[in-house]
Amino acid sequence: MKKILSILLLAIALPLCVAAQDEVSFEFSDGISNMSLKSRMESQLSRLLTAINRAESAGSDINYSGIDIDDMATQSISMLWNNAHFRVSDDEIVEHCLTLKDKRGAARGYKVMNIAVEMKPQNASYTDDLYQEITIDFDRTGRIVDFNVSIGLAQYSQLMKAGVDLEDQYRRELVLNYVEQFRTAYNNKDLNFLNAIFSEDALIITGKVVKRTKAEIGLRPEIVYTPMNKQKYLEKLKKTFAANEWINVKFDDIRIRRHGAKPNYYGVTLIQHYNSSNYSDEGILFLVFDFENESAPKIHVRTWQPMETPDDEIFTLQNVKLPTNR
Repeated sequence: MKKILSILLLAIALPLCVAAQDEVSFEFSDGISNMSLKSRMESQLSRLLTAINRAESAGSDINYSGIDIDDMATQSISMLWNNAHFRVSDDEIVEHCLTLKDKRGAARGYKVMNIAVEMKPQNASYTDDLYQEITIDFDRTGRIVDFNVSIGLAQYSQLMKAGVDLEDQYRRELVLNYVEQFRTAYNNKDLNFLNAIFSEDALIITGKVVKRTKAEIGLRPEIVYTPMNKQKYLEKLKKTFAANEWINVKFDDIRIRRHGAKPNYYGVTLIQHYNSSNYSDEGILFLVFDFENESAPKIHVRTWQPMETPDDEIFTLQNVKLPTNR
C-alpha cells in the first residue's frame, strides 16, 4: 500500500515540478512611472513567456488564454514557432522599459528587449546559433502588439541617440521596428509581409564578385549587378523558402540616414548574415524606406553587395533616384 501511495505521489509531483520549471517572472527595472500600467505589462509578459515554456515542454502549440495579445503578435510567434520551437532562457527577468514616442514626444507604446531564448529546432539539420534575443512591443494600454527577433539593445540605443529632433527620433523608431520585422519575416518565410512592405515599383539589386584568375588576384574586385523587380524577387524568394527547412537572418552594424532634401526617405545600411539549411553568406544590405504613409511605409530599394565591395561602391541615398514630389 505504501509503495502504491508513493507512486501516486510521485505521479502528482512530477507534473507540478515540470510546471514550476516553466514559470517565468518578468519585471521592469525602470523606464515607466505608471505603476498600474507597469504591473499590467509585467503580468502579461510573465504569462506569455511562461506559456511559451509550457508549450516547449509539452511539444504543443502556445496557449494564449488569459494573455492580452493581438493577432499580429500571435501570428509572428506562431510562424517562428513553426520553424523552430524555443524556450525562455531565464526564469526571472528584469529589463528596462523603452517608451516609444510620437512626433510630439508623447508615449505611443512601449518596448522591452534583451529577452534571451534558446532555440529548440525540430529538425536535425539546424546548425545555426541556438541562442537569440527577442523584442516585444506593447500599445499604450499594455496590450502585447508585436514580437520579433531583436537587433539588440546596444545597437537600438546608439541609433536612437543619433536622432536630431522628435520627428527624426520617431521615424528612427519606426525604421528599427520595421528592420526587426523585415528580419523576422525572412526567418518566418513570411511572403505576405514582404509583399506588403515592398512598393510595387521597388528596385532590387544583387551583386556578385567576378572570379579572378591567379594573375589577377589582388586587383580591385569586379562586381556584376543584377536588377530585378518586386514580382521576380518574390518569386525567387518563394522558391528559396520552399527549398530550405530553416532560415536564420541576422543584422548588425546598422546605420540610418535621413535624406536631406526629402525627409520622408530613410536609407538603412547594415551587414546581413544569412544562414539556412543549404546555403549561407554575408553581405552589405541597403534599404530605402518611404514614410509618406507612416501607417504603411514602403521599401523602394533593396540592394545586396558582397563584403568585398570597395567602400566607394557601396550604395547610399546619393545613388538612388527618388520621386520628385515628396
